[in-house]
Amino acid sequence: MKKYDFMHLCEHPVLWQTDMCVSVGVFDGLHVGHLKILNRNIELAREHGWQTMAITFNKNPKMFMKSQTAHSRLTSDVQFEEILAKLGIDHLVVIDFSAEFSKLTAKEFLAFVCSFCQVKAMVVGEDFRCGAPVSSAGPVQLQEYLSRLAPCAIVDVPPFVRTAGGAIASSTLVRQKLLEGALEEVQSMLGRPYALDLVAYPSKFSEDGLLYRTASFMQLLPMAGLYEATMLLSDGQRWKVLALFEESSLLIKAEQGMWDTTSVRAKCLSIAKRSVL
Repeated sequence: MKKYDFMHLCEHPVLWQTDMCVSVGVFDGLHVGHLKILNRNIELAREHGWQTMAITFNKNPKMFMKSQTAHSRLTSDVQFEEILAKLGIDHLVVIDFSAEFSKLTAKEFLAFVCSFCQVKAMVVGEDFRCGAPVSSAGPVQLQEYLSRLAPCAIVDVPPFVRTAGGAIASSTLVRQKLLEGALEEVQSMLGRPYALDLVAYPSKFSEDGLLYRTASFMQLLPMAGLYEATMLLSDGQRWKVLALFEESSLLIKAEQGMWDTTSVRAKCLSIAKRSVL
């Protein structure tokens, strides 16, 4: 997967002759609803011999414009890009969102997209909106604009994905369940265990295990408590561990023994469920 800055790609449209299936979104947490959109993108592209593109933002636009409460992230940049690459996305385009960018109309935004690739299809969610609020476009208006900017391009809108209880899978619901400690429900909505990227954070070994300061984490942490988890190490080993989340610390202890702490580092902690111990 190749990664581009949105405005740089507009100025240097190296993909302008490439037939593309495009999806646009914040993709906050990459839950099952997002995965349905991206998998449909990939399916369409493979059927027609196109390439795939995901356009996203380096900052959540609603949080940046303060129309939504700011929250900690659900994935790190590394996790986000790894998931997209494994899905089969060919091109990731990142918008450096700003107050100036927020003033673009839907038509202006789509004109930029159509200037740097040959848009053959756009796959977006039912709640998709683009452009400044006073002139934003949803899926219906998107098809109208594309009919002029990219004749014959289609818009595909997969339906919302719902939980077993009938709720729409959303980043907000993922956060709610995470803060309730309901990790099995979180896993169901993500399609994978919730995982903390540990690479960037300092830690120290104590008699009890591997210790982190919770204040250093950029990702949202679950409700305080003891959880069953799996630790992925830098050499590929996986260890069953217990993770104790407290107000100011995270303590990780292997269920049996301990890995060689002098030669390998902790990479990722996948949290399964609350422990009954």
